[in-house]
Amino acid sequence: MIHQCWKIVVLCFALTGCGFHLRGPVQLAPPLHQLYLQSSDTYAPLTQNLQNALRLSGVTLKNSAATAQTVLILGAEQQGSQLQSINPTLQTRVYTLTLAVTFQINDNKGRVLIAPQTINESRTLNTTSDQMLGASNEAATLYQSMRSAIIFDIMNHLSSQQISQGVQVKK
Repeated sequence: MIHQCWKIVVLCFALTGCGFHLRGPVQLAPPLHQLYLQSSDTYAPLTQNLQNALRLSGVTLKNSAATAQTVLILGAEQQGSQLQSINPTLQTRVYTLTLAVTFQINDNKGRVLIAPQTINESRTLNTTSDQMLGASNEAATLYQSMRSAIIFDIMNHLSSQQISQGVQVKK
C-alpha cells in the first residue's frame, strides 16, 4: 500500500515538473470579458460548448452586439470525409473525417479586430462492411472529439498574446 502511494507521489511530481496541467479556465483580454457570440446555429453543439467554455473563463455573454465590447463571429461547421483506402477484399475502408470552423472578432460597431481564422481538425475512421451502424456511431464520436479540440484551440487563440494585443490596440 505504501509502495503504491509513493508511485502516485512520484508520478505527480513528474507530471508537474514537465509542465503538465489540467485544462481549466483561460485568461482572456479585458475587451473579451463582455462578449457577444454570433453563430449561424445557436443551438449547435459547438456553439453551446463554446459558450460554456467562455463562461468558465469569466466571460459575460451578452444578448446583443450593441451591449458587448466585442463580438466573436463563429462560422458554420464544415464537415467532410474522404475515402483514403480500401483493402483488396473490399471489406475494410479507411476514411479521413475533417471538421473546420472559422471565427473572427469584431468590435461592437462591426469593425474587424481580428481577421477570420480557420481551425481544422481531422480523424481517421476504419470501417468494415459488416459494421456500418457502428461506424456511423464512431463517426459521430469522432466529430464530437474534433469539436472539443476546436473549442480548446479557439480558447487558446483567444488567450494568445496576439489576440490580446489585437483587441486592445484597435479599441
